[in-house]
Amino acid sequence: MIYQLRILKGLFYPNRSLFQLEKAEAVYGLRPNILLLFFLSALVFSVSGLAGIGSHVISSELTAVPGGVFEWLKSYFVLGRFIQGLLYAALVIFFQALWFWTLTDAPYPKLVVLQAFILPILLLEQIVNIVLAVQMNLPWFSSPFSLGPAAHYITDKRFLIYFLGCISLFKIWVISIQLYGLRILSSRRRLTSFFIILGIHVIFWLGTAFLAFLNFKKIL
Repeated sequence: MIYQLRILKGLFYPNRSLFQLEKAEAVYGLRPNILLLFFLSALVFSVSGLAGIGSHVISSELTAVPGGVFEWLKSYFVLGRFIQGLLYAALVIFFQALWFWTLTDAPYPKLVVLQAFILPILLLEQIVNIVLAVQMNLPWFSSPFSLGPAAHYITDKRFLIYFLGCISLFKIWVISIQLYGLRILSSRRRLTSFFIILGIHVIFWLGTAFLAFLNFKKIL
């Protein structure tokens, strides 16, 4: 049986898509879809750069430079966000698939397909965060779709606020699809699969919180 990768079908009909994927002997359409996802990820991150999200680290220094230099530095910042989008897509699709492949008996190409269903959800979260930042001046860790607002009430520790801000409804959506996918694609028990999935997400959340916690102004 040949499985033809269709991202939207996998998002809206995950049950049918994953059952077909499990029985498939070959996967077609993987490369063009992965390239498309990489492009979309880079595009979303570039838009966030154009919106100035994340530029607070160097914004105070930019006010002192001439207009031409400012535009030049801004273009470099957007380019950096573009590259960050490519790295983000690689980590989500290939690194997480490698993590699952190492800890389960599921085939790596099928795990890459599973992650291809996941990335659009995470990009949707990025888009929502951009809208919240532009329209309501809310940073990503204060998104109403995350535990960030609750964290503000229970602690003043920035690292904990950033960490809880990473846990959102979008991440729960992602984990639920990954859990269902591993249950079909591998022979691991559901609880074992859950801890495997949770482990990689905790690593990502800790990394994101750590990067947000660093004071780059002092480092630079």
